[in-house]
Amino acid sequence: MPALRILVTGATGFLGGHAVAALRRRGHRVFTTGRGSGDAAVDLCAPGMVAAVLEASAPDLVLHLAAMSRVRDCEQDPRRARLVNVWLPQRFAERFGPRLLHVSTDLVFSGSAPPYEERDSVGPLSVYGCTKAEAEQVVHQHEARVVRLPLLFGPDAQGRGATASLRRAQANGVVSTLFTNEYRTPLHAADAAAVLADLLPDVDGPQLLHVSGPERCSRWELGRRLCALHDLDANLLVPAECQDALRPRDVSMRGSVPPRRSLDEMLMAS
Repeated sequence: MPALRILVTGATGFLGGHAVAALRRRGHRVFTTGRGSGDAAVDLCAPGMVAAVLEASAPDLVLHLAAMSRVRDCEQDPRRARLVNVWLPQRFAERFGPRLLHVSTDLVFSGSAPPYEERDSVGPLSVYGCTKAEAEQVVHQHEARVVRLPLLFGPDAQGRGATASLRRAQANGVVSTLFTNEYRTPLHAADAAAVLADLLPDVDGPQLLHVSGPERCSRWELGRRLCALHDLDANLLVPAECQDALRPRDVSMRGSVPPRRSLDEMLMAS
């Protein structure tokens, strides 16, 4: 495949570093944006900024990762959430159509009828989920493609991520409280990035895909298995039930792309 010029938005986020690395390993030329760093350290929602970034980068394809993703932040500022999560991807979809790959989330579902497939109806519980579901609709109007991802784990270059945080807590003897009743299909961020890098050039590919981990499990189970595999102290894990009405209890997905590794293999690399 010839090298392509690719714009990655949200490149300095948790998934972004993995995605940029995966694209560069495939020989592509990558232009990055982020709020604090990247080739263009900008707020893409600022007036005229999308046009300016596109002029500077002249991409063949766009991988859109930028999002306001903290559930509570979205609840506190729904206007900003809609600007970042709906308005922004719509601008890219208008210009790029199927040459845009937009990343969405399993939190577009209500959690009442798992496991979820692409054909299932969405039913978000939070502002975050609502804005991501709306974004899917608006980018599809321009024939852009959408990939829904689950809970991601595994460290990035800055040591971010759920399992990395748990390992730091273990090293400091800090107790971690993990939910027993919130189920997802967790996936290592590096595995998610590899799939996105493969899907991005396929402009004739499906408009909607689920990319999920190989198993349904709770954060509690995930933490216990990480401890067992790395000989960490499971006594520093405390089980708890999530009572947050904004968080669905089971958004496990059936993925259309076969996982590249088992969950234990992914945890061993965390």
